[in-house]
Amino acid sequence: MKPKILIGISGGIAAYKAADVVSQLVKANCDVRVAMSQSATRFVAPLTFSALTQQKVITSVFPDSTAGGLDVIYPHLYPASEADAFAVIPATANAIGKLAGGLGDDIVCCSALSLKGDCKRIFCPAMNMQMWANPAVQDNCRKLLEYGWHQIGPEKGRLACGTVGYGRMSTPTVITQIILNSVL
Repeated sequence: MKPKILIGISGGIAAYKAADVVSQLVKANCDVRVAMSQSATRFVAPLTFSALTQQKVITSVFPDSTAGGLDVIYPHLYPASEADAFAVIPATANAIGKLAGGLGDDIVCCSALSLKGDCKRIFCPAMNMQMWANPAVQDNCRKLLEYGWHQIGPEKGRLACGTVGYGRMSTPTVITQIILNSVL
């Protein structure tokens, strides 16, 4: 049986790198679904991920229709409650804060609340180095680790804002391999 992986994409410039992760996971014979926050759709179109996965991308906690299967009527529950692994790529400071606080005001964070107990939870921080160094962000990361999440990155490097420091998202190849290792 194919591992079921849900990728949650939050609204940061590194969102474009999630396409590479999704593509690699599909090539590795995984059943990949994608949930995108509204702000993520400002960086990369949902159509990109639909083309890569051959699946509808979930962008809202509200159903498109009241007719259809459980995944249509309850997008905040399915596919999240069936996922073997859930990865937030990129995990912005905002997404990390909402995940750590148990908030579910967008499809990515609401999906995280709907995961089954044995689902592997992964977050991949990506943000400006000052944001990354902020004590509140660091506290929120520690909370996620205490809740059993696995953190990938960030790395030191050139950031989209032009500065150099910690905050760069790990490479798609590294992220993909860790996700695969968690489900195989």
